[in-house]
Amino acid sequence: MKAITLALALSLLLGGSAVQAQNTQARQAAPARKELRAYYQQQVLPVVRQQRQKLETQLTTSDKAQITLYRAQLKEARQKAKALRQSFRPAGTPTGPRPELTDAQKQQLQQLRAETKAILQNVGQLAQKYEGDIAKLAQEVQPQREKWQADTKAILARSATPEQPAKAGKGWLLGGSGAGMRRYFQPTSFLLLNPNAPTQTPTPAGRGNVGVYPNPSVSTNQLEYEVKKAGPVTVELLDGRGNTLRTVAQETKAEKGNHTLQVNVADLPVGTYYFKITTRSGAETKRFVKE
Repeated sequence: MKAITLALALSLLLGGSAVQAQNTQARQAAPARKELRAYYQQQVLPVVRQQRQKLETQLTTSDKAQITLYRAQLKEARQKAKALRQSFRPAGTPTGPRPELTDAQKQQLQQLRAETKAILQNVGQLAQKYEGDIAKLAQEVQPQREKWQADTKAILARSATPEQPAKAGKGWLLGGSGAGMRRYFQPTSFLLLNPNAPTQTPTPAGRGNVGVYPNPSVSTNQLEYEVKKAGPVTVELLDGRGNTLRTVAQETKAEKGNHTLQVNVADLPVGTYYFKITTRSGAETKRFVKE
C-alpha cells in the first residue's frame, strides 16, 4: 500500500489546474521518476515496513481495527475519484488536457475532497497517540534515511535537464529529493502503511530475476539469480539496515544464464535481511525474512 499524506491524497483526488500545469515537467522527469520508484521499492519500503511491523505490536486491538477501517475508506475514496475523473472525459476523447469542469462536477470533487480530508484527519488524531513511538522507530534507521536522501539526490542529478537543478531545492520532482523519504515516517502515513501487504520488487530493465526460497527461512535458503553478461559476480548478505554482514559467493567469471546458490542462514538472528547480487549488468537486492 502506498503511504498517503493529506496533501498527497488531496492532490490525487483533485487533479486540478495546478497538476495540469506540471504535466510537461512531469513527462520530462519520467525517467528519474521510474528509477526512484524502483529504488523506493527495493531499498526504502522494506526497511520502513520492518519498522512499521514493530509498531504493529504496540497498537491496541481497537486501534488496529480502526486503522483497517480507515484504509478501506481511503481505498474506496480513491476508486471514486478515479471513476469520477474518467466520467469527466467523454468516451473516445483523446488524451490531453481535461475538459473544463461544470459547476456540478466541481461540487462532486469538492465533496469527495471533504470526505477524504475528514478520514485523514481522523487518522491524524489516532496517530498522535503513537507519535513518540514512531519518532523512535525513525531514529533507529537514521543512517539509512541519510543514505536514501543522498542516493535520491544522485538519481535526480543524473536525470535533471539544465533547467531543473536550480529548481531541485524547491521540489521539482516528487516533492524534493528528501520529501519522498520523509513522508514515510510522518505519523499519518506511517500508521496507514500496511506492514503485511504484499510487496512488489520491480526488476530494472536489462537485469535478471532474483528469487529466494523458502521465504521466510529457518536454516537454509536457496538464492536464484540470472547473469545477463558473463563476468564477475559477487553475492553479499546484508542486514535490515543495508550493512554488509558477509560475502557468500564470489566468482571472477560467471557464465551467462541462471544460477542457484544454497546459503546457510542458521546463525542469523530473527529479522529481515537482503541478498545483494552484483554483476556486470548492475546490482540487485532481494529481501528475505529469517524466522
